Amino acid sequence: MTSSRTLKLAALGFLLAVIVIVFWQIETDLKEQGIASGGPYDNAASYPYSIAVFVGVLLVLQLVIELLNDKATPQTEAPEAAEDIQPSDIRRAGMMLAIFAVYVMVLTTIGYHLATAPMIYAIMWVCGMRNLLKIAISSVAIATGFAFVFEVFLNVVLPLGIWNIFIPW
Repeated sequence: MTSSRTLKLAALGFLLAVIVIVFWQIETDLKEQGIASGGPYDNAASYPYSIAVFVGVLLVLQLVIELLNDKATPQTEAPEAAEDIQPSDIRRAGMMLAIFAVYVMVLTTIGYHLATAPMIYAIMWVCGMRNLLKIAISSVAIATGFAFVFEVFLNVVLPLGIWNIFIPW
């Protein structure tokens, strides 16, 4: 069985990879499009940059905590097993990551309004919700709420897809 420490380090490594990808995207794609400059209100890269920095700070803090816990634990004790982490938990996390990857791949093709509600529905299903009506209503409400906030308050144009589907707020 995999140790708890190994799983924690794997999770930290995954988050580090996400941070690297965000910074890489900012330095390549966003700069090529000319949308990664200016102040925080004119810079499309400012939000992902801020989140990546915040996650990086939390990552460093967690790594320091892990190192301090290793030094505080006597070396004669056997490493504790990850008894509370079941294989089904890892499968669930992998399925949610796969759902999100598919969502990101089809987002520009079919648009925000057609892609987001099914993605939220699928994640709720994977997380254990089984009331189909509640999942459907919740996923449509969440997707519409986010669209409203981004399009009306933040003036962000969400991907319309090949059918140019939008909600005229």
